[in-house]
Amino acid sequence: AELAGRHQENLHQLKQLMAGGVAGCVAKTVVAPLSRCTILMQVQSMRPHKFADGLNPNNLFLLSSLRKIYLEEGIRGFWRGNTATLVHRFPYSSVTLYANAHLRPQLDCEPWAALVPEQARGLVAGAGSAFVGVVLCYPLDVVKTRLVAQTTSIYYTGIVDALVKIRREEGFRGWYRGLSMSVWAVVPNLALHFALYAEFREFYKFSSLPEGVQSLVAGGSAGAMASTILFPVDLLRRQLQMVGVGGRPDVYSSVSEAVA
Repeated sequence: AELAGRHQENLHQLKQLMAGGVAGCVAKTVVAPLSRCTILMQVQSMRPHKFADGLNPNNLFLLSSLRKIYLEEGIRGFWRGNTATLVHRFPYSSVTLYANAHLRPQLDCEPWAALVPEQARGLVAGAGSAFVGVVLCYPLDVVKTRLVAQTTSIYYTGIVDALVKIRREEGFRGWYRGLSMSVWAVVPNLALHFALYAEFREFYKFSSLPEGVQSLVAGGSAGAMASTILFPVDLLRRQLQMVGVGGRPDVYSSVSEAVA
């Protein structure tokens, strides 16, 4: 009976990992065109040689950016780098959801219950799970950013090629460009997301929306608010991930220089 119970628990944990990974991949694929526009806008100031007039960035508005991608790269351009995104997102989503599901109940037990206020436990569990996910999957996040940021000039032909070239040209630290800033961006973001989701779920309970729609709207509201609050930090981490591309001299030598 004990062995069967343990087997059932392991199966449940595997289902949690798979569900988290699949959900993350589906969501990322659906919003890939918007995500690509965001990254292109975030890193364009690091590539002034690509400005059409030599002075002003090319991607200033969403619709014009989408049009530019379509004209230059075709429909497939909207999903450039999406494979790398999914290869990163599946383990990242699985790890964070799995870690959050295990951390959150632990905070309700002693000795953690006495140390962490009940209102802050969702935030702490979210932060802890995000930290684990960021560190374990970070090299894939750097590769994803660089593949998505490519336009008409292709330097990295794929995930493996990018990992090899980054290691050869920038050393081991190239895989972890901007890690500290990413921790500051992603950990609070996911922590806020989990915490705000619980609050929005309570809020939407009083609406006439079906339960499934309530979860969807609550998740969207939580994600939008968390991302908006922490967008400047996300901008910095994306730019730091692009430092040293192709063995070029570092544009920023530190986070403080990037901020200045």
